[in-house]
Parts: sequence; C-alpha cells; structure tokens
Amino acid sequence: METWLDNHFNSKIAMNLRDPMPSTSMLAKLVGFDTTSSGSNLHLIEWVADYLESYKVQSTLSYNEDRSKANLFATLGAQDEAGVCLHGHTDVVPVAGQPWESDPFVLTERQGLLYGRGTSDMKAWIACALAAVPQIQNRRLRTPIHFALSYDEEVGCLGAPGMIDTFGKSVPKPLLAIVGEPSMMAPITAHKGVIALETSITGKDAHSSLLHLGLNAVSAAGGMAFELHRLASEWMVLPGPTGMRPSGPTINVGVARGGVARNVIPRHATLQWEIRFRAEDDVARLLQIATQRVEMRLREQFGPQYPALDVITTEVALIPAFDAKSGGLAENLCRKLGAKGPSQAVPYGAEAGQYANAGIPTVICGPGSINQAHQPNEFISLVQVHECDRFISRLCDWATEVKLAEQPDALTEG
Repeated sequence: METWLDNHFNSKIAMNLRDPMPSTSMLAKLVGFDTTSSGSNLHLIEWVADYLESYKVQSTLSYNEDRSKANLFATLGAQDEAGVCLHGHTDVVPVAGQPWESDPFVLTERQGLLYGRGTSDMKAWIACALAAVPQIQNRRLRTPIHFALSYDEEVGCLGAPGMIDTFGKSVPKPLLAIVGEPSMMAPITAHKGVIALETSITGKDAHSSLLHLGLNAVSAAGGMAFELHRLASEWMVLPGPTGMRPSGPTINVGVARGGVARNVIPRHATLQWEIRFRAEDDVARLLQIATQRVEMRLREQFGPQYPALDVITTEVALIPAFDAKSGGLAENLCRKLGAKGPSQAVPYGAEAGQYANAGIPTVICGPGSINQAHQPNEFISLVQVHECDRFISRLCDWATEVKLAEQPDALTEG
C-alpha cells in the first residue's frame, strides 16, 4: 500500500498536470487515508487543502485542542458571499476485529461494488464533490458552493461545532446545507439526537468468599444494564416521525467494564451508554426517568447495602435531534437536483441537527446505504457514485443560473 508521503507526492504530480480526477479515483485516494476516529485526520485534510489550492481555492482550517485533527471549509465562487454548503465528515469507524475480505483501506471493485472503509459513510459524497471542483471552477457561479469537512462525527459529532462557530465570522454563513450521509440520494429531513453517557459505579472489594463484607460493583452494573434494556423496550415502540424505525427513544449499553480477578468482589465498574431521542422529546426528562428507574432497581437489588453504593453518571456528548419537516428550502433544492422519493426520518444521529440549530436550512442527502455503514466489507455501488456525480453537476448548473441570496422564491415548492 502507498504511504501518505507517496500519495501526497503522486497527488502533487496529478494536480500539476491539472488532469481532472474521476470521482472513483478520488474515492480511492480518500479511502487510502486511515481516518479512524481514534487517530488523526490531518493527512487527509492537508491533501484536500493542497488539491483545492491547485485550483486556486483557499481553505480555512479549524483545529481541535491539541491540533491533531482539523475541519476544513472552502468556498468556490465569491469568497465573501453565502451559498450552498456541501458537508461531510472525514472520520471512519474502526475495522479491528471485522472479517474483511480485502484491505479496508484500499478501494476494491467487485461486480460493480466499491469496497473499503468509508465508501458509504461517507467518503463517496466527499469524493464526488471534490472531483467536481474543475467543473465548478470553470463556471461563473452566482450562488457560491461551500465545502465543509469535519472530524470526529463518529464519536459524538465533536468536530463540526467548532467549524459552525466560524460561520458569519471568518467564513460566510451558508444559506443552506446538504449533509451527504448515505441516503440512497433521497432526502432525509429528520434524525434522532444522541446523549452519550458514562456511569461509574463504586462498591466495596473483598475476598469472593466473603460476600457479606463486599459490595459488588459489577453486579450493580449488570442490574443497571438490565433495567435500561427493559426501559428501552418500553420506549422504542412509541410513535414517531414517519419512516423512523425504531420510532421511539432508544437506550443502548455499549461498553461494560469492571473487576480485577475472579476471586475478588469488584469495587469498580463502568458502563458507557446512550439515549437516542426525537426532536419532540425532552432529553433531560428522559435521562431523569432512566436514572430513577436504575435507582429503583438497585435499591431493590441491594436492599440495606444500597446507600453504600456510589453511582455517578456524566454526560460525554450531546448531538441535537433534527426535524426540518417536509418541504424546506434544502429539501426543495435537492429535489430540483434529482433527489426522489418521500422525505425520510432516520434513527441515527448526524451533524444536520447542529447546522439546523445554527439557523441554517438543512437536509441529509447522499450516496450509498446506511445499511452498509460500520460493517465489514463496507461498499457503495458504482450506480450510486454516478448518481451523486450527476446531482453535484446539476447543482453547479443551478448555482450558475440562480443567485439564491437575491431570489428568495427560487426554492419554493412548485
């Protein structure tokens, strides 16, 4: 496999020749960067910045605290005017322990399908946008097109807020945003929010033969996980937006840790868990109900020992829910560009809610299927890549003809 230095050197040659790069070749380049959230995305971001610079497009980077990761924002067209933002996250989930049939960081084609980590979620969207840069730069855009790339979406949508905070300050605030999460190029107008939580449980350690002297933190964690599972079963069947499955709020305990040895009553245990909620839900109330149910369970489980048990839950991340309703400006633009089918609501979280909370009309619309995301042998079809190419080409045509800032009725229904 080529190293990042090889990729960087070869890309410089290609950029100097000014040969347009097909979206599939661009996707191969992007997949080749291992941007698993636990590492850095700077190698990809710096390559993209160099690529854009070769077409005389300047990028603005915003970094995390230790500058190991960065967002990128760039404008094609008038640099000081607001336009349409194409947003994508650059990080991917881990591949460790998954049974891949090919190298997950080398794009591999088999029978019209392109395999590799991030192909559907969501580097194909980014690849199609970047591959269109030569075409866009050759046009006189009346509505600018912004590119926005974020870090750490997969671990709590942590990167995008830092970039969104720059909107209207160092960079223009977009008039609307299209977040290219995999949707089979159909509009998604609602997604759940997520509150990520960690609970630390402290009991009392002792020899495993002396149960009367110890207080088992792992047993408490098990009781808590069981009660959260029961509550999730009650909530998930509640009615919600059309097409959202599960329709109600959900709870998942994803990580449980505790104990030091089989014959030691464990003092410590931790649970990492989450609540996914709809836009109409009061997340603080949901969390209160969950913690009250857990307290009742543990009081029953431990009886008079319960007061000696220390249970502390902290918030790790909060992703806002999103509900743009049908017929919004961003959805209407997507339909003009070829998106078809009824608007959808989805149970996963994304960065659309962060854009909407900033007052930016937003929709999710991108190539590929969420069913392939986070899986071994993740893939996207060539058909979906080409459909996305056509979508962005139509956006270029539309932005050449329409000055959205001066034509507020350009995206009204009908």
